[in-house]
Amino acid sequence: MGDEKANLGTTRYGALDGLRGLAAAVVVIHHCFLVSPSLALAVARVDTGNAEPWVWWTTFTPAHLLWAGTEAVYVFFILSGFVLTLPFLGVSRPTWRAYYAKRCVRIYLPVWASLAVALLLAWIVPRTGSPDLSAWLLIHDESPNVLADGVLLGGADSLNSPLWSLQWEILFSLALPLYVVLALRIRNAWLPCLLTLFSLIAVGTVTYLPAIVYMSMFGIGVLMAVRKNRLEQFGRTLSRVKWGGLIASSLLLLSSRWLFPQLPTVICMACIGGALLVFAFIACPPLASAGNHRTLQWLGTRSFSLYLVHEPIVVSIGFVTHISNPLLVTALAVPPSLAATELFFRCAERPGRILAGRVGHLVGSKVRRVPQLLTPGP
Repeated sequence: MGDEKANLGTTRYGALDGLRGLAAAVVVIHHCFLVSPSLALAVARVDTGNAEPWVWWTTFTPAHLLWAGTEAVYVFFILSGFVLTLPFLGVSRPTWRAYYAKRCVRIYLPVWASLAVALLLAWIVPRTGSPDLSAWLLIHDESPNVLADGVLLGGADSLNSPLWSLQWEILFSLALPLYVVLALRIRNAWLPCLLTLFSLIAVGTVTYLPAIVYMSMFGIGVLMAVRKNRLEQFGRTLSRVKWGGLIASSLLLLSSRWLFPQLPTVICMACIGGALLVFAFIACPPLASAGNHRTLQWLGTRSFSLYLVHEPIVVSIGFVTHISNPLLVTALAVPPSLAATELFFRCAERPGRILAGRVGHLVGSKVRRVPQLLTPGP
């Protein structure tokens, strides 16, 4: 969810910023739609046999991709693995101490600011339960544990529930040196290792071990970064027809949790789709061009802010209006969410990013660099 630029040498993947912005927008729509009691029950698989036709078509067809927030987070995880690994594959590499200092400031300061915003909105708009509210909204009337939320390592409460993903983001960030060293050691056998990670996701899903599931998703991005050049070379060999088929397959796989809910491997299938989508934004010229569009670039550079501030706004609108129409909720919630995103970016995230850079530079300048013996392959 952070917005580190995908750099390796002089290479920068600006299109990945666009993909990140697109994923953040999907998360926003996801929460707007969950304000609808009917959609919240459908997502929870409660009484789906009696769902209205519009609910079924919105939830259990590829139309769900427009608000597939959970799958968008999977894409975030793969992206983080990719972009956080790249700086350590180039000639000029940061020290690990500098990385840790910068990364912690980069994540925690905006998170703490977002919790302050959420507390303020919860105070202005009391979260009082009502029978006509969706089950998703009703979980937000609980008393939050702000201190636990601020630490991140234990997950997130209902005050600003998107913070749940930051638990895994932090754990991966702490474990990144191990990921990089292992990925470089096995880079010549990266494809079998990639298949092993997909298998681990399937096993973790069946055995209800979220750490295996989510930490493997980051590993997919790490392996893709290590073999970035090979992926680009392969992308140049694909025709437009093959790219069309690959992108369609990616979207179909990302929808698998809703198209094939009876299969135990749907999260694994969604991650394959997410990896293919990241690959397409890296190596497919039309998608790379779309990802560099100024609208997606704006969303991408502010995706972390949008991710952090939108849900308290959506929840507040839900509790105030008691509106159940998902499109109307979206129309009411998106404009203030985007406005709050810009304000939060200027007042919290960008200053935090500048401070993180200074802290990282200060720590890095005081630490003697240790020569790195591992060098990336082609």
